[in-house]
This record gives sequence, C-alpha cells and structure tokens, in this order.
Amino acid sequence: MLSATTPHSFTLPKSKLKDTDFNYDPGRVPLTVDELVRNRASRGTDQPVICYPRTGIDYVDYPLRQLDNFAFRVASAIAARVPPRTSSTETPAVVSLLGTSDLSYLAMLLAVAKLGHTGLLLSTRLSIEAYVSLLERTNSRHIFINSSFRTTAEALKQRLPDLQVDEIPAQESFDYPISDDVDTNMVPWLDPVLESKHLAWIIHSSGSTGLPKPIFQTHAAAVRNYSGHMNMSGFITLPLYHNHGISVLFRTIYSSKRLYLYNAELPLTRQHLLDIMHAHHLDIFYGVPYALKLLAETEEGISALAQFRAVMFGGSACPDSLGNLLVANGVNLISHYGSTETGQLMTSFRPSGDKEWDYLRPSEAVKKYLRFEERYPGIFELICLDGWPSKVTSNRPDGSYATKDLFSKHPTLEAYKYFARLDDTIVLVNGEKVNPLDMEGRVRQLKTVSEAIVFGVGKASIGLAVIRAPGTDSFSDEEIVESIWPAVEKAHEAMPAYGQLSKSMVRVLPEDTLYPRTDKGTFIRQGFYREFNNLIEEAYEAEDAMSGSLVLSDPELKTFIRDQLRIILAPAKEEDLAENADFFALGMDSLQATQLRSILMKTLNTNGHKLGLNIAFEHPTIRSLARYLDSLTTGTASDIQSVEDQMTELISKYSDFQQHVPTPNGLNGRYIVITGATGSLGAHVAAKLSVNPDVQRIYCIVRAGSTIEAYGRLLQSMRSRRVYDSLPNAARQKLIALPSDLSQSTLGLDSTTYNTLASEITDIIHCAWSVNFNMHLSSFEKDSIGGLKNLLDLCLKAQRPAPASFNFCSSISAVVNAEEDAIPEALPRKLSYAQNMGYAQSKLVAEHICMNSAQKAGICARVLRIGQVVGDLENGVWNATEAIPLMLQSATTIGALPKLNESPLWLPVDTVAGTVIDISLSNTAVSNLDTGLVFNIVSHHPFHWTRDLLPYIRNAGLEFEELEQRDWLRRLRASNPDPVANPPIKLVDFFASKYDTDQPRRSFQWHTERAREVSSTLAGAGPVDQELVGKMIEYFRKESTSDTCKDGSTSGLLKDTASDIQEMMKNGSLTSVDVVNAFLTQIAQHNHNGMKLRAVIDAAPWDLAIKQAEMLDKEGLSKGPRSPLHGIPFLVKDNLHTGPSLGMGTTNGTLALRGARPKGNAIIIDKLAAFNDAMERIKAAGGQVHDSVNMQNMEDVANMDYRVGVAFDAWLADLEYSPVKNMAEMVELSSSRTS
Repeated sequence: MLSATTPHSFTLPKSKLKDTDFNYDPGRVPLTVDELVRNRASRGTDQPVICYPRTGIDYVDYPLRQLDNFAFRVASAIAARVPPRTSSTETPAVVSLLGTSDLSYLAMLLAVAKLGHTGLLLSTRLSIEAYVSLLERTNSRHIFINSSFRTTAEALKQRLPDLQVDEIPAQESFDYPISDDVDTNMVPWLDPVLESKHLAWIIHSSGSTGLPKPIFQTHAAAVRNYSGHMNMSGFITLPLYHNHGISVLFRTIYSSKRLYLYNAELPLTRQHLLDIMHAHHLDIFYGVPYALKLLAETEEGISALAQFRAVMFGGSACPDSLGNLLVANGVNLISHYGSTETGQLMTSFRPSGDKEWDYLRPSEAVKKYLRFEERYPGIFELICLDGWPSKVTSNRPDGSYATKDLFSKHPTLEAYKYFARLDDTIVLVNGEKVNPLDMEGRVRQLKTVSEAIVFGVGKASIGLAVIRAPGTDSFSDEEIVESIWPAVEKAHEAMPAYGQLSKSMVRVLPEDTLYPRTDKGTFIRQGFYREFNNLIEEAYEAEDAMSGSLVLSDPELKTFIRDQLRIILAPAKEEDLAENADFFALGMDSLQATQLRSILMKTLNTNGHKLGLNIAFEHPTIRSLARYLDSLTTGTASDIQSVEDQMTELISKYSDFQQHVPTPNGLNGRYIVITGATGSLGAHVAAKLSVNPDVQRIYCIVRAGSTIEAYGRLLQSMRSRRVYDSLPNAARQKLIALPSDLSQSTLGLDSTTYNTLASEITDIIHCAWSVNFNMHLSSFEKDSIGGLKNLLDLCLKAQRPAPASFNFCSSISAVVNAEEDAIPEALPRKLSYAQNMGYAQSKLVAEHICMNSAQKAGICARVLRIGQVVGDLENGVWNATEAIPLMLQSATTIGALPKLNESPLWLPVDTVAGTVIDISLSNTAVSNLDTGLVFNIVSHHPFHWTRDLLPYIRNAGLEFEELEQRDWLRRLRASNPDPVANPPIKLVDFFASKYDTDQPRRSFQWHTERAREVSSTLAGAGPVDQELVGKMIEYFRKESTSDTCKDGSTSGLLKDTASDIQEMMKNGSLTSVDVVNAFLTQIAQHNHNGMKLRAVIDAAPWDLAIKQAEMLDKEGLSKGPRSPLHGIPFLVKDNLHTGPSLGMGTTNGTLALRGARPKGNAIIIDKLAAFNDAMERIKAAGGQVHDSVNMQNMEDVANMDYRVGVAFDAWLADLEYSPVKNMAEMVELSSSRTS
C-alpha cells in the first residue's frame, strides 16, 4: 500500500521552474480537468462540493479546496511510481484505475489528472479477458487497484507480466487538515492549450456485443461536456467509473454546487436512499431506473422523490409504467440521453405542467448536430454529426457517430422517445446490459422452434418468446420449454448471472403467429417488442405475482435460505452463513439480492404477499428473513417489524451474560476505563478524573488505527476543550490512550492489553455513542449496542472481588415520549417512550441491557440519563456545530433570534462531568433491582428562553431582532444558502420540524432527587446566568474569528484596519500568509468573477506573494515588525511603475499599454521597498505591493472632474465597464483598508 506524503514533500524539478511556466489565468475558461479543479478550488470558499459518508450514511462535507489538496497529496505519494510529465510534447501515460467508487477513488482520479496523465476508468464488473483487452488496446501498463481486487490484479499480472500494480492510497493517508499555502499545480510548465488536446480519460463501452471498446476523451471535450451543468446540488447513486457518474461529478465541480455520493460500501436499498433524502436538502437526484423502482414501491419513496426539483435518470430506459406513476404523483422526472462517445445530447426538461417526461428535447445548441435516420417505420436511429464539441469519436467516413440508439418522434413537438438499441443489446432496469444473440441462436436451431426472441428492456430480468415450429401441435407448452432448456443452459455458461433466464419467463406462441420480419425473414426486434408489448408486460406481472407452494417452518426456512445463499454467495467458510450474519457484509450485491428474491418468490408460499424488490436488504440476515417469511405464511405479515419489537429483540440478544468469578486483588485506588474522551463530555470527565488522588490510571478507549493516532485524538480533544494544558504532569501521566474497536469482543485490543485491563479495572464510564439523528435503530447495533455489551463483558472479567462498575451515559431522548409529565429516575414503562429516532431508541435499548446486567450478573450498572449540555463554566466552550449554538449564530447571520416559549434545562459540561464522576465513583448499592440505578442528570433550575436568555445574549454584545418562531424560520429560509457564511441554514429543516407550528411544545419535569443525593456537584449546580452566557458568546466570537483566518475567508478582514491586523499578527492569531491569501482570494472572487468589478488591473503572482509573506512572518517572529505595514499587502494606482521583480505590469489604465513591463519602480514604490543581494525585493517597510488598481483611461485627461467617470478593464478586448466609481469602494471590496 502506498502512503501519501505531506504536500510539502513534493518539489518541482528546478530545471522546469522557468519564466515560461504557464500560470493559470483565473479570468479565462479552464482548458484541462486539473485547471478546472484548481480554478474552482482557488475561489477561496469552504462551501462543500463533494459529500461522502465516513460510515454508513454519516456524510462528511468536503470543500473543493480540500479535495484538491487531497489529490495533491495522493499525486505526491505516487509521483515516484508515476512521475509527472516534463513537457506538453511528451505523451501522457495511461494509468488504469480499478476500485470501488469511494473517496480514495475520487482523490486518485484527480491525482492522475494532476500529474498530467490519462486515466483509464475500469468497470468493476468486467471479465479478465475484457480487462486485458482494454489494457492492451490503450497501452496501459500501470494499474492502481482497491485492495479488494488483488485477486483480479494477480490474474492480470499473469497475462501481462510487465504490468505494474499498486494500491490506491487509503483515505487515512491523505485525509487530514489542509494548509492554505500549498500550490497544487504539479506541472506548471505544461502548456494548457496543448494539454487540452491530450486525453483526460479513457472510458469504455459495456462489452455487451463483444469485448469492451475504449472510448477516448480529450480535456477539451471533457471540460466542454462538464460546462453543461444543471446548477443544482445533487445526489448520485452511480459509480464514478460510469460515464454518467464522472460527468455529474465534474458538472457539479464546474458549477461549484454540492454533490452527495452514495456510499460504495452500502447496498442500494430503499431505506438507505430514504434516510439520505430525509437528512439532506437536495435539488436533483441522479440514478438508474432501478433506484427509482425501489423508491416507487412505497408512498414514502414517491413522496421523497417529489421533494426534488428534478429527478434525472440515465444508463437505461425507464419503464413507462414506472415513469407515469412517478410523474402522476408530482415527481419532476427528467430523462437524460447521452453517451461516452458524444456527451449529453438531450434531456426532457420541460415547462411546468408538461407531463411528457419520456420525450427528450435537444437544446438549440445541439440541434444542428443531430440527425434522425429512419430504420423501421416510425423508428429512427440518432446520428451525432461532426463538429459537436463533446463528440470524442466517429464511426462513419464523414466524421459523424451513429449511436445505434433508436427513437420514435413526438407527433407535434420536436422531441423524441427512446425505444431500444439497434445492436440488439437488452438494457435491464439496473443498467446492466445483456447480449441475447447467442441464446436466441441456440434455441432457434432446435427442431421444435421456429423463432426465439429475448425480451426484457427496462426490466429486472430477461424473458424469452418462443414460436413453435410446424408439426409441434402434439407438444404441450411445458414440453416445448423442456426441449429448449439444454440449449438455454449452454448459453448461460457464457452469460453473467443477471442475464440468465428462468423457465417461468418463457412464453410459447403458436406456429402461425405473425410478427415483424425483414425481407430475409429475420425478426425485427423493436417491431416485435412493440406489437407484443401486452404479452411481455403480462409475463412480468405474472412473475411478480408468482408464489410457490412450499410451506416451511421457521427452522426449515433458515435451512432453505442458507442453502440458497451457499449457491448465490459461495462463501469462503461455512461458518460465514451464521443466522445473524449480515448479507451485505458477506458481499451480496443488488443482482444477487434479486436472485434470492426470485428464488423465494418462485419456491415459497407467501400467502399472496408480494416480496419487495429489496427484501434481502430489508431483512439482511438469515434469522430476520426467515422470521419475516414465516410471518407471511402464518397470516401475520407486516411489511416492517415494529420498532418496539426490534428493540425487544436487541435487548434480548445482548442480555446474555457470563458470571463473574470473584478474585482477590491487592491494587489500591481506582483504575478506570473511559470511552468517548474525544468528545466534549468525555474530555472533561477524563481531565477531572486525572486530578482525583484516588484514581491511579485512566484508560481512554479511542477509535484509532494506532497508538500514536489514539494519543493524538485524545490530546486534540482535551486541548480544544481547554482542559489539558492546565493539568499537572502527574495527572497527564495517568492518561493512557488505547486504539480500539468497541464492536470486537476484545475491544480491538491485543490479548496482553485486554488482560491488563481485566486485571486492574474497577470502573467503566461509557460516554461514547454514535451521534447521528438520521440513522435507524439497526444501524446502532454493531458499534454502539454491541460495543456496550462488550464493555459489560469486560466488567465481568475484572479480576476483583466484584465486577467492575458500569456507568452508561444515556440521554433524556430515551424517554421524552413518556406519558407522564414528571419523568422518574427509572426505566420507562414502555419502549415507545423513546423519541422517534434510532439514536434515542438505541439509548433506551442500552438502558435495559444495563439493568439486565445488574439483575442477571450482579454488575453495579448505573444509567446516567443526561439532559442538554452547554459550554463549561470557565471558558464557555461549546461545539458551535450543535443545534442550539447554530440557532444562536443566527443573531449575527440573519440579525434575529426566535422568541420561544420554552423553559430549557441547561447544565454546563463541566458540571455534568463532575456529576458523572460523583455517581460513578460512589458506593451506592442497588437497592431496587426492579428499577435499577437510573439517574436523571438534568438541571433543576429552569429559565425562560425569551424572558431570560435573550436579554443575556443582548447584554453579551449581540444585536438582533426578536421574531416569532415562524417568522424567524421564514427569514432563515430566505437567507444566504451558503452554510459557510450562514451556518444555521444547515439545520433549517430540523428547526422547521420543531418550530414551524403555532402549537406549544410539551414541557416535562424531571425527578433528580436520587442524582442530587449522590452528587454534590449536581446538588450545588446553579442556574444559567449572564456570566455563563457571556462566556459562551465570547467563545463563539473567537472561534468565528479563528475560523475566518483558517479558512481564508475575507469577511472579517474587510472590516479590519492595518493596526487591527498588525495586532492580530503580533498575538499569533493571524499571519501575513492569512492576510495575503484573503486579499488575493477576494480579488479572484470579485475582479473578473462574482461581482465582476474589474477594479484590479494586475496582481502579483500568488506563489511569489505567499513566499514573501512567509519570509515576513519568519522575520516578524524573530525580530519583530519593521513598521505598522509589516506583512500587510496594499494596492497601488496603475500609473505607478512596478519593476519586473513584482511580476506586474503598468498600463496607465489603457489597453494600448497592455503587457507593458516597466524597467524599474516609481520613487514612491522605492520609498516602500529596497533591494539587497539576497533577494531582489525585500521591503524596507515590510509591506507588500500586490496589485495595480484600475483607473480611468490615461487618467481621463479630457475630464478633470474626478467625482465621475468609469474605468473599463484594460485587460478585456470588449472594453466592458466596471461599476466601481471611487477608490474607497474598490479598496473595501478588495479587502484592503490597510494602505
């Protein structure tokens, strides 16, 4: 495995660093893929562009600047294996990529372009023969693979001995914080104009009619294709090696919108899709009709699709019945047509009210490049003519490309409906392609058959129509099917599993059946499909309604399912097919899930119930699937097991405990295991424990890959909460970070470490839990609920006279649906009392397991049910991304806060931590095993949001309006959609779910008598007051300033004076590099882009400016500032000469002097700068001349009234005029009040 190096480890060859380097001009259109990425990344925004899950559907936002840095790191890491090109005359190497479509694949994709090479994007579903053919035809001798394709790579290496094989660098090798001073252009000496003619990508055909063919795409064609974006944020289920997938990716990058990529590690299920759709605000959905079919099976799925501004499908045709159903229910369904060879050609974007979703409309730009040639009556093949910029290949002498795609014309509109493929390929609903010719040929040769036609376009599987041969009247239909089956099985040997035929999908027709034929007597496929459409549809309806007759008991069902899985999945070990083994974890894909569904439907009696298309993933274990099928035959079917039943099942599953063996132990003091120390509460608990003289050692269980990473995460967490640096050395030495995985029975620890814990441990404080309010209950089982059980097992292995105590940090969300108005310190009477989300339900499951461990195994188990935690009393540190802090930030982003009629119960995090420790280290005995030890850690000092909190916030220095909650929501919805500039917008839907109503919210009282009796910290806790609110507001302010500097945003610097900035540089909160980046970013955003001010004629090269800033930062640290302008950039008027060393011209505001380079500096410039031998320009005052400011042409000598006039951009041939009217306006917009 390659490891990505840090960005600074890659250096450009000195021989290539010349004055002729082709620096990218942000004012022109990008010419290459990497230019496009760097251009959009250089705009200085941290607006996320790509979102990919860390695990499951827990998405992480990645700004393009971050992805560009990731790609740079990957490119730097592989540069020794694939060196960057040294000249535009050098032919790019073809680097092949074979892997799952995850974040590592994306970074690798961008890295190949960054090195100046061509990427060959290989589908993961090809045969070895197909891979070899593509590698040989493209002369690719270097392939990067995902680790799961090692076997494939070994087979390729045997066929191609000179093939170099490396693994795609893993995410942890590049996914770490970025810095702002990295120039990610690794090949600045390449000529972009020449580069645009080189190949960016090689994508391939499906190989449905033979071996796949490579399709070559130049940078020019690719970028032209990507410019046709939808300007909408989207969600895509297609892989990046699919042409539609990579096109959507780069169209999103081109438009600087946001794209959510489906997790490559998850099966494509309806529930996953719905969870993602509900959790995120998305404009457009991209997918194959298979995904639409999954969602259309329920009203909830259709409703979710209807929320999108557009739902676009591609890869195969959408069945009319499916599309009509969606459109009739308000889904704006958009058909898309294009190909790897031509780029996008047509869509069915149409006016509101137009329901004809299946008719494609060519744009005005493409119309003259399309020709429809009639192949059969009313059926036309589409030809893409030479000259269309996105067309990358031709197959006709005149340079045109015959697509082999057939369309029918709309009777009145200039629109076309997709019909089928001319080359007979059958495209299934999931986009997979089947070549029917071999099967048809084999069956057709039999004496009992006159003709055989495979059908299945847009369906989940193929069918076969067989026309009897003359003289077969004495054979029944079943006998005809049996007669052809040996030929069908022979054809299956060369077909993928998804393309195979089942006997139930054969339809036998009479010998005198009339069907469309050519003059030569061969059938016309498309004509047959059209005339026999009813027969085909009835075949699939019967297949869906089919139910077998076999009735099995629950144990028999488990055996039957296991037998089928043994055939479908071919697991390496028989024990892999355990009752609770997850199908997807065993490697099941959507095609295998379809196979299993088909077998179940055809074999088992389901009592008239139709099995869902994704039944295997909705019930993803042998046990759950058998239970569901058994419920169907007993007449107690329920589409979804109730949440309460699932909770009960999980409680039972994880409440089987071994018995503790009492063991004498001579160790004195407490030895504590704590989880969640990388979170706010856990960090405070760890810090407080470390200064407790009775605590000897604190083992911090941290999810990490190594001990170094574990310590790094722990220290970063504690320092960010400001609880580490003040600890004495003796306290720090008690903290031991252990890399672990709670889902494993030994917590991911080696046996020596685990046994050490068992020999020492006295208490466990379990603060860790997956905090994701969008996940379903089942998603918490493995890591959270299973992890809790593994920790309880550790308590029972404690080599002490009694088990180690277990203290579980639960949440009040576990009981907020209670019927009582006062919540007792006890388990709730009903499981339905948990809030309706997986997080809360999983917490209540855990509470029950804890109490069962007390009853069954004698563990002193305590449930610490915690309420709203806020910033600490000393520093006010509160995670600014949580819901309430985001709401409070709306005071500054939209100038308003809601007037809520609520009485919150807040506790500072250090108060909660102290309470947790008081209770966990207490000697409280279990006095009532029926209720167990449950403690409500909730404030007993309520305050009123509007009457108390809002005045506190105003007194802390914030100015805002007080709006009724629905008015506040309306203002938030209408505010800036950029979550970087306006963070509260991220949770607008969450806020709406709580406050978009006039109904008062229910309030509770919480019994805390037991908790206050045991904890002096909680008993002595005071109310929220002005001091605490002031500290939290001050913390938010400082974090906002810090983030502004870190992110390169100029919003803060726009309002700062030179003395303000100099003061921040002195105290270390700001650097010259930060200021220069902000300065140049603002110019890049609004000079030729954004507001198009065209106020700055020329700017110093970014890399030169940053190098000067770095030098001045170092000098300022060692010697102090030279002057008040030390390290601060400023603007000069364009009639002041700047010499060659600054990299800028002086045009006097006129086009005639464009490109002029003065020989030296003006006197006023020399007053600010002096030369020395070491560096041509080291500023005497320490200031930096960065830009020459636009002015009126030749100072507008004909007009002496300087209060008026316009300054056109002397760098633009069309002499566009700037709206800037005065120097002050320009200076502020260019982020410089510093000159």
